[in-house]
Amino acid sequence: MSQIFFDDTYIAVIPTYENAVAHKHSMLHVFLGKEPLTLGNNARGNMIILEQNVVHQSPNGNLLFFLLVDPTSEFASKIRSEYLKGNDSFASDISVDQLDVTEQGIKKFVKGTFGEACFIRRKDIDERIASLLESIDCFEQMESKIPHIAQQMHYSESYLSHLFKKETGVSIKKYLLLRRVEYVWKKVLSGENITNAALIAGFSSSSHFSDTCKELTGISVTGVLR
Repeated sequence: MSQIFFDDTYIAVIPTYENAVAHKHSMLHVFLGKEPLTLGNNARGNMIILEQNVVHQSPNGNLLFFLLVDPTSEFASKIRSEYLKGNDSFASDISVDQLDVTEQGIKKFVKGTFGEACFIRRKDIDERIASLLESIDCFEQMESKIPHIAQQMHYSESYLSHLFKKETGVSIKKYLLLRRVEYVWKKVLSGENITNAALIAGFSSSSHFSDTCKELTGISVTGVLR
């Protein structure tokens, strides 16, 4: 079974599946391999970073783990400013000789490679959107529709959608969906029934969740759990 770890600004996955179908999503990627990886025609190195919403599959090579980085975080800001610099991807070779591929080892890698700031949200985000993000991240908005959230904040739906995208770089619809998927994974990995968790998160069924997960990540739920 693949291992999945959730931190405040990223999700770490140590995969057991071999590949993923072509997909794209709103989070940034950091792939790390024991040896050089290749992704597409241009990216080659044992660390490959990929911008959000870029169609991709798993890189070729011995993949140790990958990170899905929250696009609203300081981690994402640092990746964009210091590595991607306006490009869709970045690749380089770094030493992994001392890397411990565990939850704590990955956290140490993130801190050592990208810095302590990678564990906090963006500092300059509008306080209204920061408060909304906090409630979404605490799974308080799982059953909420965007018109209802806008009404709670005394905004029109179009203004809320515009402000959220302007401040975070991702649509509120996609962000809500990502957190709902995260909720289900956390519950399933803690031993809860997938159907119950999916229904609580607002999916119509476990198959609806599975289809959504495959569309977002390129892998099936069974591919992760086996």
